[in-house]
This record gives sequence, C-alpha cells and structure tokens, in this order.
Amino acid sequence: MKKAEVINKTFNITVYAISQLRTLFWKMFLKSAGEKIEIMSRVVIMSPQKVEIGHHVLINSDSKIGGQLGVRIGNYVQLGYNVNIVSVNHAYQNSSLPIKTQGEYGGQVIIEDDVWVGANAVILPKVKIGRGAIVGANAVVTKDVRPYSIVGGVPAKFIKFRFGRVKRIT
Repeated sequence: MKKAEVINKTFNITVYAISQLRTLFWKMFLKSAGEKIEIMSRVVIMSPQKVEIGHHVLINSDSKIGGQLGVRIGNYVQLGYNVNIVSVNHAYQNSSLPIKTQGEYGGQVIIEDDVWVGANAVILPKVKIGRGAIVGANAVVTKDVRPYSIVGGVPAKFIKFRFGRVKRIT
C-alpha cells in the first residue's frame, strides 16, 4: 500500500470514529435518534429535544438544524455540507415595529425517508419533503416537495421526477 493510501485510509477511519463520538453526544439530547447516524464536524442542532432523526442518516459538516418548532428526519436521509433546516423565522409584517420585536412564526419541518439534500440548501419552516426526493445544491425550499421529485433553485422549483412518471401516491 502506498504512503498516500495509508494516510487517506487513516484519515477516513479517524473522521468516522470522531463522528460516532459526536453522534453519541447528540443522542443524549435529541427527542429520538435511530441507529447508524453520522453527525460530522461543526454541526449545530438548536432545541435538540424537538428533533427526531431516523436510521442511517448522514448530517454533513457545517449543517445547522433549528429545531425550535420541531424537525423530523426520516431513515436513509443524506444532508450535504452546510445544509440549514429552519423551523422558526422572524415575523416582519408590522412596518411600525422593529422586526426584532415582532416575534416569530413557523412550524415543523418533515424530511421523509430516502431523501438527499444537496450542499448549501436551505429548508424553511412548515415544509415537508416527500419520500425519495432530491433537493439540489443551493436550493431554498419554501414549500412542500412531492415524493420522488427533484427540485432546485431559489426558490426551489420542480425539475423532474427521479424515475420518470410516478403514479399518484396516496
């Protein structure tokens, strides 16, 4: 085995081991947490007692989960680097008051099973991302995403279904 391969393998083993320690830490505070979760470096989870994470989930480096009004992440979900999940936002409708004093609004974010959220994506309050969906890198998701669809852009828009035409899911 070449020196570069040994260094690379050692690095990967170390990163994985540290992610397992980080996961054990977060599991103490999460509302629920499944098996085989990987939480990478510099992940921030606000109000973890309101965050549910399923089995076989990867939360990549620099991601942030704002769990204040609830976040539910299903099984086999992959969150890319620097993903932001936001369950609460600032109210701003009253022009005679500073935004800071107007309170907050929002609602639970739900990410169903087998979802891939690309790097730098933002998921806003009250959004449900359907089973098998893909959210493109840098997308800002402001409304629900249909199962097995691919969305992207700002705001995120439907691009296509993963498998061509999909029968209506009930």
